[in-house]
Amino acid sequence: SLIGGDYTILKDGLPTIIYHLQTEDKDEALKAISDSVTFVGLSPSDRSDRFSISPSEVVEDLATRGLQHIMVEGGPATARAFLEAHVVDRAILVRAPIEFEIPVPAQMDVNTLKSAGLQMMGTAVMGGDTVEYWTRDGLPWPKSELPMWP
Repeated sequence: SLIGGDYTILKDGLPTIIYHLQTEDKDEALKAISDSVTFVGLSPSDRSDRFSISPSEVVEDLATRGLQHIMVEGGPATARAFLEAHVVDRAILVRAPIEFEIPVPAQMDVNTLKSAGLQMMGTAVMGGDTVEYWTRDGLPWPKSELPMWP
């Protein structure tokens, strides 16, 4: 829970936007966390597998705030939700050579990214990790050298 948490991101004074499922009881408690944090309550999307926030609504809201470049950080479920909504123009995937005793499939494969309209621009190895660079079909990468952006 964010409420009562000692999180630097909530106390560093920099503008932060947090999207959450809208509930009346949560909205009032969240307002007291910090003046630099904006909480945006959205109605649940109607995805059949679970209640979630619509990535399209998040991107639309950010666009109304003048933001054109955003970073979405989260696990594979968050990444897949944005990819399935077709709101991703570029993706940088870092694949670490780690094996878990009980692996949880990320379901982030070539087909997932291609279904989202992305094509791989290239790869690089950084510190033992494989970094994949993907971009929307027809959209050039911002820099000539892939690892130089962002």
